[in-house]
Amino acid sequence: MTATARIHRLVIAAIPKGKPFRVMWEPTGLGKWRILRVVTPAWKSLPRSERMLKIRQGVEPSLTSRERAQVFRFSVLTAAELKRLEAALPTEHLSASGRVRANGRQKAAA
Repeated sequence: MTATARIHRLVIAAIPKGKPFRVMWEPTGLGKWRILRVVTPAWKSLPRSERMLKIRQGVEPSLTSRERAQVFRFSVLTAAELKRLEAALPTEHLSASGRVRANGRQKAAA
């Protein structure tokens, strides 16, 4: 099983049953570290720090040392919070489109 599939299963176990979610890996631009971002409406009444703690406590103990070494930090946002974040960031910092490398340089056109 790949690390991504394992983390996906661990997030499923940590999220309340029936709540949708999406797992995104965001590069930090610092070596191989990445931000593990979970977008879900679960616990939307809780502060972000408490949501992050719930995911971290559910996922981190089951990660291998290699997987743990890749995670810079955990982030848990609602869809509205993610939308506000994307609107606030300049487009060259967004990696969701896959058109920008971790160090900010544009990828060569294919």
